[in-house]
Amino acid sequence: MLNSVLKVNHSPAVMNHQRIVPSTRSDSPSSEILIEKLVPGGNGLGRIGPQVIFVKGGLPGETLQIQVGAKQRGVHSGDITKILESSHDRVEPPCSIYGVCGGCQLQHLQYEGQLREKRAMLTDALQRIGKIEIPEVGMVMPSPQPLGYRHTIRFVVFKGAQHLQLGFYQAETRIPVEAKTCLLIPKRLQHIAAMVAQRLAASSSIPMFLEQLELRASSTMKDVVMVFHGTYKKDERLKVFLESFLKLPDVVGCVVERSGPKVARAQSSVMAVGQDYITERFGDLTLQIGVHSFMQTNWPVFEAIGNILKEWMGHQDGLRVLELYAGTGALGMSMARNGAFVTFVEPNASALADARRSIALSRVARCKCKRQTGEKFLPSVQSGEYDVIVVDPPRTGLSLSVIQELGRIQASRVFYMSCDVATLARDLARLATFGYRVLRIQPFDMFPQTAHIETLVELAFSEMST
Repeated sequence: MLNSVLKVNHSPAVMNHQRIVPSTRSDSPSSEILIEKLVPGGNGLGRIGPQVIFVKGGLPGETLQIQVGAKQRGVHSGDITKILESSHDRVEPPCSIYGVCGGCQLQHLQYEGQLREKRAMLTDALQRIGKIEIPEVGMVMPSPQPLGYRHTIRFVVFKGAQHLQLGFYQAETRIPVEAKTCLLIPKRLQHIAAMVAQRLAASSSIPMFLEQLELRASSTMKDVVMVFHGTYKKDERLKVFLESFLKLPDVVGCVVERSGPKVARAQSSVMAVGQDYITERFGDLTLQIGVHSFMQTNWPVFEAIGNILKEWMGHQDGLRVLELYAGTGALGMSMARNGAFVTFVEPNASALADARRSIALSRVARCKCKRQTGEKFLPSVQSGEYDVIVVDPPRTGLSLSVIQELGRIQASRVFYMSCDVATLARDLARLATFGYRVLRIQPFDMFPQTAHIETLVELAFSEMST
């Protein structure tokens, strides 16, 4: 598959030692720099004198010639003009629009190198931001598939020179770049995307103003649901338009969601043909995940996280578990299956409805569902009411009020799932002030080719650490 991909020269991020793309900057002289490490976001960090420079596409150990850009947020950015000494880990990016599309940051780094550098980024953030005593960070658990792992993706739809096109936004802009497919999604989704792009290009008009197309696929079943985001005036042509896509391989449903700031997300699905959910398996559990619920991108890695969590928790029979940010409930259901009494807390009504359906489908007992935020629910929890608390917050991490409540509740153990190293480091430092100490840290490569890291942390409450 990779050999058939056209290589193009768009950006310094797609350079290797055989192919150099000159910087477009002409307002600053060239400087030589040694890249010390990668930082969150995937840029290489180097110094010119005391000044820190972030270099897009730079790898640790490389000596580069760069042009320095304007200072932003306390640091300068740099564009590579020439690689003077290349890293042995540098490879040719497989994607033709890498460096233009904003989705990936590490395709120019071979996969073993990605795992090593992600562990280093996580360790550095915990030490530099957290400033607390931590155990050794485990080796990053790799994804079974470094490419083709994404089972949910959203394309932007835009008018090209002659017809509608699929694509993605260029890095840090709202400017679209054409992309009929993506190497991060499996071949069956690549084929569906290619067929949709072909149909849109051949259409003189379609019965809606289409802004984005989302594909959501089961990794354990064949289900694929297409979600069309945009606006329309309701007529029969739209239903016929949607039904035509049900003939594509594995597509079991098509949904239209109205776009716009005045449209409530839970009420935005205004037309659907076929299913508006996909079915997944999580161990021996059967889950239904609707189009309004968050869906894990890399399901095999998510299952691996579930297995590690089960191993770390040990005997679960009779354990009282509170799961905050529970989503559609896969982790909590798995604990309940193993004998725990689990309370799900989730503010998204659609996700909680999915969880309830999945609990019934899988015939799981010992589950309670609460539609609330952690901030509103935790003040009602008594100290000692739960043995274990599991948190899986969004990228912004835990709010200060949630951390203060966790400090008051003093659960014996807390398991923290994080998708952002900076907010994780901040939150672990805050939890340490309330008596929680870190026992174990295990990173997972949920998002290969990107700079994102998923991390599971076990904390224990200790009176002696307060």
